[in-house]
Amino acid sequence: MELLFKRQQTPGRLTRVNFELWGKIELDDNETEIMKRYRFDQAVLIEAIQPSLIRNTLLVAFGIFVLVFAFLMIYWSTRGGFFVGLLSGCGAGYWYFHEKRETIFVRDLLHGRHFKCDTVIELARKEAWLATIVSFLRQVMETAKHWDGTERHDVLPLPKDEARQVIIKGI
Repeated sequence: MELLFKRQQTPGRLTRVNFELWGKIELDDNETEIMKRYRFDQAVLIEAIQPSLIRNTLLVAFGIFVLVFAFLMIYWSTRGGFFVGLLSGCGAGYWYFHEKRETIFVRDLLHGRHFKCDTVIELARKEAWLATIVSFLRQVMETAKHWDGTERHDVLPLPKDEARQVIIKGI
């Protein structure tokens, strides 16, 4: 497994610089087989909770729908404007959602994904975060080779104080 990174710096609005990180995972044949067998491509690598993302997505979709519908209703027909407005709103919402989401699936990195960063420090953190989580994925895939069959693990009782600490901490 190889993790590829590409970094770019683009001029932003009002003299601000934008940074972009592109990441992609490349697999060999054995890893591709494991990926397909256990459907690792559907797995979430990094889950981010973004409570305002759905609301903002709906606002963008509705806004585009209203604009396109109003414009086409004037110059075309109500039915055609509604249909094209609905398609445009859904498309804009879909694009906005996938552009802004921070949750990263394995399939995102299999196809390559762009990440926008405001600072170089954020770019370096994102790169380190991805490298760490992909190395975790690599180890899970390696253990998946031996998932067939039954394993036996002896669970020994702990001394009283250690048992209490395990119960309190939940570890």
